[in-house]
Amino acid sequence: MKSYLTLDQCRICGKAWQVRIQLAQWQKEAGPAVAIKDFLAWRVQKP
Repeated sequence: MKSYLTLDQCRICGKAWQVRIQLAQWQKEAGPAVAIKDFLAWRVQKP
């Protein structure tokens, strides 16, 4: 599975079950109240 993150978009390529798992992991990492815009900015700047 591949994921491409930029400040204005998020692209996840893979099977549906892989995408669901990846999104759930990111939600646990960021928290349920974080907006996608804020998450992408944080994730892209993370080393």
